[in-house]
Amino acid sequence: MTTSFSPSHDHATVAPAAPTAVPTAVPTAAPQYALRLKQPAFWNTPNPAMEERLLAHWRATGQRQQVDAERQGQPRYWLLDGPPYANGNAHFGHLLNKTLKDVHVRYASVCGHTVTWRAGWDCHGLPLELAVEKRHGPQAKQDPLRFMRQCRDEATHWKDLQASAMSRLGLMADMDQPWLTMDPAREAASLSLLLEMWQAGLLVERHSPVHWCPACRSALAASELEKTSKERLETFFSVPFAPASCEAMTRRAREQGAAWPDGPLHLLSWTTTPWTLWANAGFGHPQAGALSVATLAGGMRVVLAVRARERLLRDYPAMFSHAGHEFDGALDFAGLRGLSLAAVSPLTGLAAPLLAADFASESEGSGFVHLAPAFGPDDFALHETNGVRLDCHVGKDGRLMDVGDVPMPAALQGATLEVASQVSCDLLAQAGRLVHMERKSVETTMCWRHKKAVFYRASGQWALDMHKGFDGCPEGLAQRALAALDATVFLPDEKARAPLALMMSTRRFWTLSRDRLWGVPLPFFRHAASGELHPDTAAMWRELVERVRTGGVEAWQAFAAPPGYTKSAQSVDVWFDAGAAWHSAAEEGGAQADMVVEGQDQTRGWFLSSFLLHAFKSPLPPFKKVMTHRFVVDEQGMKFSKEKGTAPDSGALFAQSGADVFRLWVCSQDVGDEMKWSGTSLKQATQDAKDWRSFLRFHLANMENRADAARPPALRELDRLALHKLQEARSQWHACMEGGRFYQALSCLAQFRQWASSEWFELSKRTLYCAKDGSADLASAQWALRESFLLCTQMLATVMPFACEEAYLAWPGHPKASLLLHALAAHDVPPAMDAALRQAESMLAWRRSLQALVERARGLVEKGTPVCLAFGASPDPHSEEQLRALFPGCFVLPDDHANALDAWEAGPAGDAAPVRAGKPAVRPHRCGRCRDYVRASLDDQGLCHQCTVEVVR
Repeated sequence: MTTSFSPSHDHATVAPAAPTAVPTAVPTAAPQYALRLKQPAFWNTPNPAMEERLLAHWRATGQRQQVDAERQGQPRYWLLDGPPYANGNAHFGHLLNKTLKDVHVRYASVCGHTVTWRAGWDCHGLPLELAVEKRHGPQAKQDPLRFMRQCRDEATHWKDLQASAMSRLGLMADMDQPWLTMDPAREAASLSLLLEMWQAGLLVERHSPVHWCPACRSALAASELEKTSKERLETFFSVPFAPASCEAMTRRAREQGAAWPDGPLHLLSWTTTPWTLWANAGFGHPQAGALSVATLAGGMRVVLAVRARERLLRDYPAMFSHAGHEFDGALDFAGLRGLSLAAVSPLTGLAAPLLAADFASESEGSGFVHLAPAFGPDDFALHETNGVRLDCHVGKDGRLMDVGDVPMPAALQGATLEVASQVSCDLLAQAGRLVHMERKSVETTMCWRHKKAVFYRASGQWALDMHKGFDGCPEGLAQRALAALDATVFLPDEKARAPLALMMSTRRFWTLSRDRLWGVPLPFFRHAASGELHPDTAAMWRELVERVRTGGVEAWQAFAAPPGYTKSAQSVDVWFDAGAAWHSAAEEGGAQADMVVEGQDQTRGWFLSSFLLHAFKSPLPPFKKVMTHRFVVDEQGMKFSKEKGTAPDSGALFAQSGADVFRLWVCSQDVGDEMKWSGTSLKQATQDAKDWRSFLRFHLANMENRADAARPPALRELDRLALHKLQEARSQWHACMEGGRFYQALSCLAQFRQWASSEWFELSKRTLYCAKDGSADLASAQWALRESFLLCTQMLATVMPFACEEAYLAWPGHPKASLLLHALAAHDVPPAMDAALRQAESMLAWRRSLQALVERARGLVEKGTPVCLAFGASPDPHSEEQLRALFPGCFVLPDDHANALDAWEAGPAGDAAPVRAGKPAVRPHRCGRCRDYVRASLDDQGLCHQCTVEVVR
């Protein structure tokens, strides 16, 4: 079949030379009889320019549409594209991820499936807002509608740039009709799903501490957090007990006949967040454990846990002047419950009750922990159960505000948390209450976008209740998602399952509120006086869905608030609209994807949100299979950084080496571990690409050109063995591809390539180059090579589509317009070798066992002289022609020649066929055509007996 695409515009096809006519007179020199040597228009070196032409050809001919038409009516395979963020140029992580997805899709296609894969992008959220503010200035938000349109334009700009870079990989994805979270239809679908969840009672309003990022000026969900370490001020301080509390403790101790000091006592407490001390509302203590009274170095007597004192005496021996062992156990924490004890708040002087707290421990601090319910979920629980006061004196920007009943010192007002911590310690010192302070590194969390530490801050937020049951699902979203997780297959390993299960089982609420403009809105109207939601909220919500469907989320800005009501300014967490991608999947033909492929960082993000939201609609998992991968690092194992200039330039890479080399590198990696990219790894991938192209080129130069040529009546045993090994490699390849172990799948093919190059090709060259046209051996070898070419290119095209397509189009007899229109034939596990194949394999194994001997013998002969192999008598003798075929390039003597070698080395002892290798005593004849070394004299044309038969005079 011919196509409009020329396989090479860089090289001319070299036609084989015509045979030289034989003159009647005896020539003065032997004529050069032509060999069957073709030069296909396909070369060993990767050609980036050819890849660019193939991309243009595929676009011009609508290759993806052609493949869809070819697979029409076949089982469907849907890869759901987890969306990269449309902000910034495509980086190596994007290209790695898209390559893995493309390999999955190409594998499904070559197995005969109809493939659906629409490229996707996440287009809402803070990064785009920041980019627009940077481009248009901080005043851009003053016009919300215009600002949102600018965000949409910004996302479109970066989406287009990323799509262009990703397309260079030769993806089978639909890049012309991608799915975008900012598509009005998708926005309306997300808004509609949110309405259903609100009406089911799952979307609840809470005023509680949530993770807060001052750089985002917004609450964050757990999926937006990363672990980090940060220096904190570990602070021990004392506060006086109320006089009534001192009397109560003394009375209780003496009732029990225990010693207890008279006079005023202080409580020793501690914190690692001194900036929260202004909001102190009490002190928590363990449920059980012994108390004592120690004397500080300054003479102040303080109450603390006995176990804590022992630890502090060890770590800070100068803290105490008297340990107070005589008071040990006079009181215990359990006995404090009925005393209603209170101390004085360290900075405000307000009353601060002592409360039993499950989270307090004798193994940390002093046994008494400072409580600030606005800034910790554990403290907040005591606010809900015991009614301790809740003061939030930190604003959205992470700076302190003067909002309480007690005037805040000027030094704290407007201070950042770090500054406020130091100022608070200074105030404690001025009041004589600072006992000890030191900086310690502690594990904490940070915003994954800004890489800055976050803190808990109480605010009004909307959240999904993961444990609340709803119609048809009494167990709630989290439990249903956990069950769906059990039914999901993870590739290439199970590393992502446990973190997902942990987050599903431990998270009660998913905070959805974000103080941002650009996103799916939370469409609530609240009464200005009562704070109640509008009674027609559901109806107005449905109306907004229809407006968004045509006008995008910008429609919310034009949605007027009813008289007397204020309009919500919050939007939904971007993981909600990304995780709801399947909700508008009717266009894809189903709501359960066959495969998703994302980095392991998406465990806490897209994977989690997808499972939770899908659980609202179905007990099935959103994806049948999940493949996770690690990330690309440099040679030292460090992350690449654009800021430091260490990130690889993909454009330069593709221009110099081509996309196939990068794809080959990706599929050579164990993606379950970090993948190291370096000049050495690029060099290796380039060499691998050359080896594969050389392998395909040998096929093109020697195989049967006719696509419809029938299988010969009989095949050489070597060709049968090669096709058997290829089918074994295919079986292994399928298993590895199904398991997402691409590097192992590639290794299966590479092992066949290496065997074929060293044995099948090497031992077939004389037949392919010299055999007489129409001979049975030649027909067998050419047909087997054509079968190998078709099967190998189809399998290898999952990784190297450009090289395989180029090779296919360089085949004069290619039957279809593109290799990608082919589908693999049905495959069964190959049967065991028959006796003839076992014999052929045994012969090749014997040949391999002698290769080292042959190589050593080369050191015994002069340049231009062949190694001679002299075989002794054996129970299974081989003809000279058989031995020459097994050892091309050697001079073989099939029977015992005692004086055949001048210098030699004996073969392995005990070999059934004794052999010696070395320098021949008599220089052998060398055929002027096939270049074999023979004993018998050549004919008058300088040809061996076999060539004399093959050459037509």
